[in-house]
Amino acid sequence: MTLFFFPHAGGSAKSYASFKRFLPKDLNVITMELSGRFTRSDRPMLHDIESCISELFDSNEKLSELLKEGDYAVFGHSMGTVLATEFVRQIREKGYPAPVHMFLSGKNAPDENLHCFGDIDKVTDMEITEFFDHNSMTFSQVIPDAELVAQINRILCNDVRMAEKYITTPRQVQFGCDVTAIYGTDDTMLKNADMNGWGRYTDKSCEVVAFSGGHFYYTQHKEEVCKLICNKLRLN
Repeated sequence: MTLFFFPHAGGSAKSYASFKRFLPKDLNVITMELSGRFTRSDRPMLHDIESCISELFDSNEKLSELLKEGDYAVFGHSMGTVLATEFVRQIREKGYPAPVHMFLSGKNAPDENLHCFGDIDKVTDMEITEFFDHNSMTFSQVIPDAELVAQINRILCNDVRMAEKYITTPRQVQFGCDVTAIYGTDDTMLKNADMNGWGRYTDKSCEVVAFSGGHFYYTQHKEEVCKLICNKLRLN
C-alpha cells in the first residue's frame, strides 16, 4: 500500500515528515514535493495546479508503476486537497486504477463558491500573508532568517493564488473510492463550508470527521489522524 501526501500552501514534503512515526513501517509513504519548492528549488516554480501535477508525472518515472498496482491512497491538507483532486483527475484520465481512499483535510470541495479572497488577481502578497497570519493559518514558529521568510512567503502567495483559481466539478472528476473529509472545529476558513460537499466527487461513501483545533488541527492530533488513516485503510 502506498500513501501519497500533498502539502498545504507554503508547505513542502517535510510538512508530513512527523506523520511517519505514527504509521506502519510497511506502508509506503510518499510526500510529494512540487517543482520549485524546497528540495526541488532548482526547478521552475509553476503557477497553476494542473501544471504542478503534470510536472510530477513527467519528472517521476516510478509514479506510473506505483499507480498501475492500484493499491494506493491520497491525503491532502488545505491546498493539498485540490492537488489531490487534480492528481486523481489526471490519474483517471491516464487510465490508471482509482485510489482505495481519499483523505481530504482543511478545505471545502472545489466546486463550492467559498474563497479566502474575492478577486485573487487584485490581492497583494502582503494582504495574503497578513490574512494568513491574522487567521492563525500559518505555523507560529519564529524564523530568524529574513531571506528564508521571504522565500516561504513567495511560495505561500503563489500557492494561495493557485488554490483559489482551481475549479473542477464532480462531472470532471470522480474519485471512485471512499472519502474521509477532515477539519478543525475552530478553522475560520471553514466556518461557512460544508465538508459533506466532498461526497459529490464519489459514488462511494463520504464521512466527515472533526478534530478540535484550527486550520492546522493535526499538529495536536497527529497520532489520532494516523490511527484514522490506518483504520480506513484496514492496516491495523
